[in-house]
Amino acid sequence: MQTFISAVLAVFLTVAATPVFPSDRPASAPDRTEAGSETIRVPVLQVARVLMNAERWQEAREILERLKPRDKEERIERLFLLGSAEARLGLLPEAAERFEAILAVRPELTRVRLELARVYHLLGRDEKARFHFEASLGDELPSSVEGAVEAYLNRIDARKHWSVSLSLAALPESNPVKRTDREEVRIGGVPFRLNEDAREASGTGLLLSTGVQYSPVLTGSWRGVLAASAAAKFYEQSDWNDISAQGDLGAARLFDRGSASGGLRLGRRWLGGDHFSTGAGPWARGRLRLSPALRLDGALSAERRDHPGNPGLDGWTVNLRPGLDYALSSATTLRAELDLEHVSADEERLGNRMGGLALALSHAFQGGLSVSPRIAVHWRRYGDKDPLFQETRSDRQARVSVNLLHRALQVRGFAPYIGYFYEWNRSNIPINAYRNHGMVLGISRSF
Repeated sequence: MQTFISAVLAVFLTVAATPVFPSDRPASAPDRTEAGSETIRVPVLQVARVLMNAERWQEAREILERLKPRDKEERIERLFLLGSAEARLGLLPEAAERFEAILAVRPELTRVRLELARVYHLLGRDEKARFHFEASLGDELPSSVEGAVEAYLNRIDARKHWSVSLSLAALPESNPVKRTDREEVRIGGVPFRLNEDAREASGTGLLLSTGVQYSPVLTGSWRGVLAASAAAKFYEQSDWNDISAQGDLGAARLFDRGSASGGLRLGRRWLGGDHFSTGAGPWARGRLRLSPALRLDGALSAERRDHPGNPGLDGWTVNLRPGLDYALSSATTLRAELDLEHVSADEERLGNRMGGLALALSHAFQGGLSVSPRIAVHWRRYGDKDPLFQETRSDRQARVSVNLLHRALQVRGFAPYIGYFYEWNRSNIPINAYRNHGMVLGISRSF
């Protein structure tokens, strides 16, 4: 076979000492020289494929780099061949860049997505590798390929040690502190005019968030969990600032199609620069691939929260949040979440129960644009009557949002995104009703 390939290459390289780039003439049409002899014009992509079949990766890469594609399809094929050659040459970042450029305009090309996932796996960028492997399972893959993808996902789970995330965003909002737009409310039938500091006000916040997780190997299928995260929203009005931090300590058990983990969580929150709450309690998480296209996850936590400035809020908060992801295709994913929460408090009127449902869709269009709309609704009812309004508070909240990003746009590895959201809360106690809408302009990166 090697002899045959060498013979073919010899013919190609003899009839065209230098590669002849595609012209407007059909590739099969011969040219005639002045002497009447015939020169065979060989498409450059075909020469590159033959060189790659002979494992002459560097020569194929050099030819492809000089090629100027005539149309979109030829550009995509050139990028794919370049990425494949660079992956074999060990030029993994360059290969990833080629495959990403293809998916930016043709997200439905599962073959390219699988190659990109494999390159990210070799680079050790497991979060990106996992994303593309799992997205590829949204298409109908041959059983052998599906098995290979599952094996890769298991290896990612088994070897993953570090993960880091960082994001920065600007949030101009119409009512970030979520206050009523009413100028007066009635208490016992008597109207009272609200002060300016009790009514809605616009502002722009700067949101910083980061997280780091380390998972050391304990035994064959057991991992430790050491994690820390923080988020902060800063405003020109410093009394609006909201800062929180938490740390997790625990262990995780890996399975063929998922994982289960649990441990202890510590947290703290500051509002307006003052210590608002301290929390501690157990947590548990699980993830399971039910089928190639269907994934189930869930989180359960119970936290004892103490509030130095308002002891009446002290109590336990228990939250259960299961979610289901369904890959409609390699470019489209649908997610559904259920949110259940029970908050106890020393003052019964401050305790409450909440139930919520959220639906989200993520779709990558040809051309590089990805759109992620989301809608969430929540119902919350409190434990006893409000002493001022003499009613038991009951709220209905809804939030609609959409985020846009362009896969081809990168700033030193950070992905910029833009979003819009609108939220409102309807309450039987008027002072707690509000509306808020705004933009999100940010960049994020996972390491």
